[in-house]
Amino acid sequence: MEKVGLKYGLFTAFGLIGYFLLMKLIGLEQIIELRFLNGLIMAIGVTLAIRAYKISKNGEIGYFHGLGTGIITAVLATVIFAVFMVVYIKAFDDSLLDVLAGEQFFGENMAITPGVVIFMVLMVEGVISGFMVSFIAMQWFKRRDHKVPGSP
Repeated sequence: MEKVGLKYGLFTAFGLIGYFLLMKLIGLEQIIELRFLNGLIMAIGVTLAIRAYKISKNGEIGYFHGLGTGIITAVLATVIFAVFMVVYIKAFDDSLLDVLAGEQFFGENMAITPGVVIFMVLMVEGVISGFMVSFIAMQWFKRRDHKVPGSP
């Protein structure tokens, strides 16, 4: 479970970083709404991780093991991407801070501790979306004979 989650977490992180760099190259990194596609990249990574874990177990995975694989994938990808963004903004392009500071959901603390605020916002976004995708994907990947304990 952990190996698959780590492997796909790295792939997903590279996908998120590649997408950001592509947006930077095109000049669209300032459009905050395009971060919606980060969720799509996360969904693909988490779904592929759970699928790979199920294949490695010959189709028989426990619900929480599959869910855990998805969450490991999402957390690792989010941590790597958040660290990359903080380093990138601090070292290469602090003009992105001005755009992010103008957004009302980043709050007034952006001027005080921008690195912490960016890291925390990215972590919350990534982990929540990753958990939701893991939960939704496991509805598809769970064993067909899976029943809730105590149900008919």
